[in-house]
Amino acid sequence: MTVPYRVRALARTDYPQAGSLLSRRWAREAECGRPLDQKRDFALIQPLRTGDHNDELHGLFEDGQLVAMWELDPTGPGPGWSTSERAENSVGLLLLYTDPVHRNAGRLVSLWLADQLARHPRPPEWLRYSVTDDRLADHITRAWGWKKVRYDNRRHFLQLPCEVKPALRVLITGPVSEQAPSCPSPAPPARSEHP
Repeated sequence: MTVPYRVRALARTDYPQAGSLLSRRWAREAECGRPLDQKRDFALIQPLRTGDHNDELHGLFEDGQLVAMWELDPTGPGPGWSTSERAENSVGLLLLYTDPVHRNAGRLVSLWLADQLARHPRPPEWLRYSVTDDRLADHITRAWGWKKVRYDNRRHFLQLPCEVKPALRVLITGPVSEQAPSCPSPAPPARSEHP
């Protein structure tokens, strides 16, 4: 049986597909009236073009076509989370771009990340993400299974529990190990008093 999806670190040869995915994403964002930051997005994939990249940017491929790409922050969820939330063992999703034509890519990536993180020897409790767009936050919670934590400073704070999902291996193959590059080992919980 052939598994329809594959996860791997993006390489220099993936630059054209990453650029194409961003172009489709920008067109969809413009249709929805969401703000675009093309300069920031392009800066994300530029290291692929020059070959000066690391293994932090990963992609979900369907039959060789890039349908999603993301980057994680193993040190925690990033700014805006409370001191007590930052003290919890969690991983931050820095960004996730999905092909607007592939309606299930975000859900598949979310499930796969939650599964992979749960397989670490000291798994994080949460995968965390924040977004500014109301409609996008509603879509992520409704269609991808994330839970809203709160809305603060014009940001929606969302989280997904890290849980093993054995049946997912029928759909997605990828670096399945305790040190998989797309799911770096979480850092110890932060003990800072500053959010």
